[in-house]
Amino acid sequence: MKHVNSRVMCLMAIFVVGWVLREEARGDAPPTDDSLILFEDLVRNPDDIRANLAYARALEAAGRIEEARRIYQKVLTLNPNDPSAAAALASLTQAGIPAQTDYTFRTGGAIETNAARRDSDFRPFFDTLGFAEFTVNDLRQFGDVKLQSNLDIFSNIHNRYSPGNVSYFAINSGPLFDLQGQGKLRTAIGGEYVLQGPSPIDGHRTRQFEFDAGNVIFNYLPPGNAALQSINLLVGYNNFRESASFRSGPVIRLTAPILEEDLLPASSILLITPGYVLNGARQPFGEPLQPAHYNEANLDLITFTPLAENQLWSGRILGILGLFLSGDFYNSHSPGESGARRDFRIIPRVGVRLLNFAHTPLQLDLDYRYDRNFSTEFVESYNDNIFSLTLTYRF
Repeated sequence: MKHVNSRVMCLMAIFVVGWVLREEARGDAPPTDDSLILFEDLVRNPDDIRANLAYARALEAAGRIEEARRIYQKVLTLNPNDPSAAAALASLTQAGIPAQTDYTFRTGGAIETNAARRDSDFRPFFDTLGFAEFTVNDLRQFGDVKLQSNLDIFSNIHNRYSPGNVSYFAINSGPLFDLQGQGKLRTAIGGEYVLQGPSPIDGHRTRQFEFDAGNVIFNYLPPGNAALQSINLLVGYNNFRESASFRSGPVIRLTAPILEEDLLPASSILLITPGYVLNGARQPFGEPLQPAHYNEANLDLITFTPLAENQLWSGRILGILGLFLSGDFYNSHSPGESGARRDFRIIPRVGVRLLNFAHTPLQLDLDYRYDRNFSTEFVESYNDNIFSLTLTYRF
């Protein structure tokens, strides 16, 4: 009981000091060195995401940009998909800072009880798979222009369901502009290559699809600590090859992720992402052939709970509970037979995260997810149990 009370008091102290620092950062005067040192002492042991984000924002407000960058990077180590830390790293534009390049390598394996995502009229397709991903995020300055570039290489391979194999290469690069107190705007040009299905092609193993794409990307980052993280617009053209079942065409996607971090007592993140998609590169159904467009809404809630220190060959063990919800609402040109397709997807998640695994910078995630899709198109309704292990290394 004494250990539990001390932990509660420590977390309360972190929350209180973090709130004070946020108020100081919003005011005219920067936070004092004494308050920053006190806060640093409080967060040195607990890997609380909200507290670390508050600390990084306070450092940034005080002009301690490189220290803020390190704390944001620490948050991404705890949660690789944290949009606040990712957006903040992209927007740090203090003049004269050296080039910053972050590399991330992920690899692992999974077991799926229905890898083919078949509906209940078919026998589920049990399968195992392996995957790997390498990403590079680079921010550097050329004169008065700051250039942000991103590269992503991903590939997976299934043991039995080879049509589920996916490989892609994506790259984009463009300048980041400061809008004089009105936020920041990034414009970029990018391209990608996507391959699904077995390769090379022979008489019995056909490729599902293969295409390359050229994209123009706009990212607007609002000023301050607004819940709206960014407004993202992608305008591209997908060029399909050697496939009669897909046609080339334009693709437009607009998203606006909204983040809330203080909804639960535990360290938690709620990310809501409304979006709109216009897809002119799709599988044709009938004539005249028209683009499909649909609205989408995603909700991702995830919590992190410290479980143990220096156990299971790791420096710290975090418990993870999450829930992902999404809905896609198609127009009359949607894929399927009804012409008014609606998809509703729910994915609960439970897992553990081992930090500094095997006395290295490695992060190990063990997860279970239940993937369930409810659709007005019967053949799109499926359920799948997924057990995965992922190793992440940032350098």
